[in-house]
Amino acid sequence: MDENTIIIGDNIEVTTDDFKNLFTRDFPYLPVYVEGKAYFKDDEVYYTPNFYKSLTDGNTTLPTDTTNWSLVNDSVDNYIQDSDILRAFNEAKVNFNAALFGDDDTVKMVFLYLAAHYLVIDLNNAMNPLGLGFMGLVQSKSVGSVSESYALPQWMLNNAILSQYAITGYGRKYLSLIQPYLVGNIIFCPGRTTYG
Repeated sequence: MDENTIIIGDNIEVTTDDFKNLFTRDFPYLPVYVEGKAYFKDDEVYYTPNFYKSLTDGNTTLPTDTTNWSLVNDSVDNYIQDSDILRAFNEAKVNFNAALFGDDDTVKMVFLYLAAHYLVIDLNNAMNPLGLGFMGLVQSKSVGSVSESYALPQWMLNNAILSQYAITGYGRKYLSLIQPYLVGNIIFCPGRTTYG
């Protein structure tokens, strides 16, 4: 197991690459240089410790080649890094029960949605570190003559714990995936006592 992997449930490995593969278009990941990949003009890459922009099409040279690359003023803080994803994984593990689901692929997918929920909260907290208190869920907005209103399902809002997941789209998706597992099943079996 490498440093970008965690274990959930009964030895189910989840990696930062699993996260990136499920959410390929959702987050701005650090564009780490990949050796052998062809880059095109204006593609930006991170090659420790700097960012570079390709000056040519079909560029396969190292970013330190100044005829094909130029330095760019950028920061790793503008991107999602593996350490951010691992932090969200560890936060999600606190509230995740892998035993609810039938197979490893389902466990992994549902866990990744929960981790994405925590990643969004972490990003929002980082952008507004002095935000005090929970503002609640927006039910309507209006600006001039334009207004917007939406509602969340009552089963989400009636539960103090579940309603916290409703504040992000990933949390709502997580809730929709676990909702069938939140209802208990009762099975009656006929029988009698051995006494009497």
